[in-house]
Amino acid sequence: MGALKGVASLSGGSVFATSAGGILAGRTSVQGTKEWEFCSNRGDCNYETGQCVCFINPMPGYRSSDGYGSPGNRGDCGCANDDNLYGGSILACVGELACSGHGYCTGSPSFKCVCEQGWTTGDCSSPCSDVGICDRSTGQCSCYSPFEGAACEFSTYDRLNFRFLGFVADSSAVKCPGEPACSGHGQCMTMRQLSLEADADSPALRFDYGTDPNNVNTFDHDNILGCKCDPGSCPRGDDPITTDQVDEIQLMKCTATGGTFRLQYRTLTSVDIPYNVDANTLRRILMNSFGFEDPEVKYSIGTKACSPSSVPANIVIISFPVDHGDIPPLKAVTTSLTVTGGAGSLITADNGVGIGGVTSQKGTKENVVCSNRGYCNYNQGTCSCSFGYGTSDGRGNQGNRDDCGYILPKVKYTAQE
Repeated sequence: MGALKGVASLSGGSVFATSAGGILAGRTSVQGTKEWEFCSNRGDCNYETGQCVCFINPMPGYRSSDGYGSPGNRGDCGCANDDNLYGGSILACVGELACSGHGYCTGSPSFKCVCEQGWTTGDCSSPCSDVGICDRSTGQCSCYSPFEGAACEFSTYDRLNFRFLGFVADSSAVKCPGEPACSGHGQCMTMRQLSLEADADSPALRFDYGTDPNNVNTFDHDNILGCKCDPGSCPRGDDPITTDQVDEIQLMKCTATGGTFRLQYRTLTSVDIPYNVDANTLRRILMNSFGFEDPEVKYSIGTKACSPSSVPANIVIISFPVDHGDIPPLKAVTTSLTVTGGAGSLITADNGVGIGGVTSQKGTKENVVCSNRGYCNYNQGTCSCSFGYGTSDGRGNQGNRDDCGYILPKVKYTAQE
């Protein structure tokens, strides 16, 4: 389940949330692992009526549950049927023949069927991947469009290419587009791999396609292939003409007297970071783990990132003067932090949220090709700057980034007689 998000409109306060094992106020969050399946994988779904027909084998069979494994009115086949002569608990996998002879049973306590390729539903009774009709006289599948294969296990859109976040996908499931693959300028990857590579700035555009093997809606996660294109653009930078813009500033407050923590940025996770890491070492970790160009790290108090709960807290202030724009928030994994008498904690803040009297700041500078002041030669990956502009250091001064982000000083010409 995705993490809860919110917008705070408080005066003089703040709201914090955590998930997936994160610790807050001494309590540890838990990431759910239960399935979310049609008819709980213990019945057949009638898609015309939207109702489940629960399996009756093995006895006592299954019935509607309350969502917690006990009888209820959800209509989901989620508990053993105690409403017949057999009663009792389930002691085998579903089917007159376990898993209909087309899979294997995991045994106690879940008694779940793991189906062979080409067979689906909770009892492995639906042939042709449930997207085709089985001719039982010949043992062959007649697949619905756009599927093909002996078991209808492949999708076959006619080179349905799409471009999004730098990806080009071809659903032929045979090879990636281009000859050689991805035209020699990218990596050929499955949709599952591509989803984990997405680096959209907005948390609302994060992807997870096929990581959950129990999600039937992403059954093709390893069949559809696409390209992750190599960087082929020109240097990016801040438009030097625009004014009243600020750098991104993010904050952290760590309470611990021992152990380590990790930081997460987009889909990346840092190395273990000691609780007493100094500012310069933390800066290098941010650069090496996440590719930030030149972040600045300052401590409000002392030389250690984390503070004991008995002393004034150190606020870690991270600013991004060269990595422009609204930087996605840093997250923390704190399960290895310790503090005298309990577990340590680390909270983060961005986009104007404050911690300990220090306020974070949303970056508003542009991060555009050639700083909007030049032409990009995509064949060479270089900027040709417009008249009056040159290469900058990312801060508006002269430098070597080749980004057209520097306003050249005016030159006076004297006419020659």
